[in-house]
Amino acid sequence: MSAMWNCESVNSERLAVSCQRLRRPDVRKGPAFPRAHVLGLRETAPRQPVRGVASHVSNCDGRSERQSLSAHPGGKAALPSSRFSWSQVLILLLLTAYCLLLTSACRRDMQDQPKSIAYRESTFFRDGVSSRPLVPGTVPRGYLRADREFYFGKKTNAPNQPTNSGGAATVAPAAGASSNPAALYPDDVETFPFPITKEALDRGQARYDIFCSVCHGATGNGDGIIARRGLNKPLPASYHQDRLRQAPVGHFFDAMTNGWGAMPAYASQIPVEVRWKIIAYIRALQLSQMPSAPKAQATPAPNAKPGGPNTKATGGKK
Repeated sequence: MSAMWNCESVNSERLAVSCQRLRRPDVRKGPAFPRAHVLGLRETAPRQPVRGVASHVSNCDGRSERQSLSAHPGGKAALPSSRFSWSQVLILLLLTAYCLLLTSACRRDMQDQPKSIAYRESTFFRDGVSSRPLVPGTVPRGYLRADREFYFGKKTNAPNQPTNSGGAATVAPAAGASSNPAALYPDDVETFPFPITKEALDRGQARYDIFCSVCHGATGNGDGIIARRGLNKPLPASYHQDRLRQAPVGHFFDAMTNGWGAMPAYASQIPVEVRWKIIAYIRALQLSQMPSAPKAQATPAPNAKPGGPNTKATGGKK
């Protein structure tokens, strides 16, 4: 019992002495517990912890020892070793800066789009024009025009000949050919490419009043307001002349599409289907102004008697 009491008293005395040494400013720069003193404490009281004074440090031989937190030569606690070196941290910073610069350089506002505006100069192409010419044979969507009768008013087997769309006056047809419409316009179709209904005639009448009546008149006699106000050389054609009455419907379509004489082309203003409806209304106008044929009257024979062949002459007395 006395031995155990002596050991405890010695340990408490050594701990008090070490705490007093820690309070001295001139001792803090050095180790608070010398190596021999630490070993002595470990042997006498290996399980007694010293809180707030020392920390366990493992040596290279695997044994743990206590070392003061204030045992650093500068008087500060030794920091644990960093997981990354300064070179690695520098590389990471450089990569982060590079990524930030790269992503910010790729940003482009909507008003600064890399595009070419039509009809503007461009230094990208050799000819200096931003708009590129179409490939030969390019057909826009919806403009195939495979149906020649509907889109051109020409027969399917008709050759591709230039139409009379110049500014010169129309050449009058030869004499004797007016009774044969096929000889006047051999390539134009003679029938409508789709059935004509009452709705088609109403639509044609509305478009005729807008585009045609100013020159050809409301009834098609060629007495429109433009002709009456001075633009009458040459006079607008009348639809009630024999040449146009006998002309096929394809001729009117060709005149509206490409122009005829002083008449300009209306292809950009009137759609294809509406042109056919206008032609149907023109046919209705021609039928309405068609002169009625006189009724045939029976003429008596030159040798016939007034009383008729069955009349008996009553002469003298019986």
